[in-house]
Amino acid sequence: MEVPVSVFFSYSHKDERLRDRLATHLSMLQNEKVIESWHDRKISAGTEWAQAIDDNLNAADIILLLISADFLASQYCYDIEMKQAIARHEAGDARVIPIILRPVDWSGAPFGKLQAFPTNAKAVTAWSNQDKAFTNIAQGIRQAAKEMSEVLRDRPLPAPIPIPSPPEPPIGLENPEGSVSLDSSLYVDRPPIEATCYQEILKPGALIRIKAPRQMGKTSLMQRVLQEAQRHGQQTVYLNLQSADADVFNSIDLFLQWFCASVANELNLADRLSELWTGAAGSKIRCTNYFHRYLFPTLTQPLTLGLDEVDQVFHHLPVAQDFFGLLRSWHEKGKNDPTWQRFRLIIAHSREVYIPLNINHSPFNVGLPMELPELTRTQVGDLVQRHPLGWPAPRVEQMTDQLFGLVDGHPYLVRKALYEMARQNLTLEQWLAIAPTEAGVYGDHLRRHLENLQHDPPLAAAMKQVVRSDTPVRLESKLGFSLHSMGLVRRRGNDVEPLCNLYRLYFRDRLEGG
Repeated sequence: MEVPVSVFFSYSHKDERLRDRLATHLSMLQNEKVIESWHDRKISAGTEWAQAIDDNLNAADIILLLISADFLASQYCYDIEMKQAIARHEAGDARVIPIILRPVDWSGAPFGKLQAFPTNAKAVTAWSNQDKAFTNIAQGIRQAAKEMSEVLRDRPLPAPIPIPSPPEPPIGLENPEGSVSLDSSLYVDRPPIEATCYQEILKPGALIRIKAPRQMGKTSLMQRVLQEAQRHGQQTVYLNLQSADADVFNSIDLFLQWFCASVANELNLADRLSELWTGAAGSKIRCTNYFHRYLFPTLTQPLTLGLDEVDQVFHHLPVAQDFFGLLRSWHEKGKNDPTWQRFRLIIAHSREVYIPLNINHSPFNVGLPMELPELTRTQVGDLVQRHPLGWPAPRVEQMTDQLFGLVDGHPYLVRKALYEMARQNLTLEQWLAIAPTEAGVYGDHLRRHLENLQHDPPLAAAMKQVVRSDTPVRLESKLGFSLHSMGLVRRRGNDVEPLCNLYRLYFRDRLEGG
């Protein structure tokens, strides 16, 4: 019985069409399932690209080098895959077969004693009948696989290799996804923002508005302001509007019932909607009465409510207009009404408020506005030093410069890089090489932004214009504000530029020709 043989394709992506033709001819000869072929198109979403290639190249029994000028010019193919393949061949761990796809100077290539297909080193693309060429090559690979199968069959089974447990993150290291925990040593203050918010939330009827793109620290700041309010004797509630089911946005009545029930639940109070949500009064009056006549009298302390991700409401204009108008009316009540002075509000959102709201009915033009900036170079350096990297001071300075040069002071992008390096998943040099690609540690982050742009062609065209220019660009106002809300650009007066070089490099490549 023949043992299955794994075959690895090493090739330049410019030769994908020829690779596909060879793979097709090879598959026609696999009736006995002797050959199990692999190439990088088989990498599943979310898999580390470089690691998957390395693992499969090292596990292959036969390695096919699809040689062309593009292959030899590729640093990855020539310096990494080919040299690794030849090392395995010389160690007797695998058989390497070079296949000359396109005309190339074969004589100077370091293939040693390797036998090439075609045997005369004539390029496949120069053969008069390419289908016959690929068939002949596939048959040769099939014969090599049969021979390798016999070798594998006669080999003693290797001792099982123990699977090590995943390494524990170093002490003090936290995953950068999500908000920064309240007891974390990795939260970086951005003076005077925290101190100003801590003072403001102690004022009767306070309203704080935190605005920043995703992953810039809105939730982390809100939770610290709520903690400060709690320290001063206030009852606090944190409510993320992303937790609301889609159907509650169908009407203002459903939404406000969900809102009241959610706040009561966070306060560990009974839900009394069935008895209090009655009468001829409208939904906004019922909601106001629920707070004024039930929640406030039940509590002995002032109530501070943190509303996160209020952008969710922007998509539902009728609900948004009524809900935000209600919040504004409560803020106005807090100026004179002693009961409502015991109510304080924190609102966090990512996007610019482009929904039509009456200026007198909007909570987005009153209270204390807080727009979170990126970290400064000094703050980035401070964050580098807080990570357990074990680097000497000159290396820390170099790391800080290179971090700031690529991702500026974006908190998540900085922490993500430091997290992976502290876990020894990659080196600084590896990070620099692949960070602006989907194979790097920011792959999911970059793809999410790209998908959002692709769903809005005018926005994609605007971003393409921004990353193509080496100087700030003047855009139509709404487009500029939208890109800024997404966290892709920063403002320079009335113009915008990419937030960081990471975005410039990635989107310049991905939006080219779009």
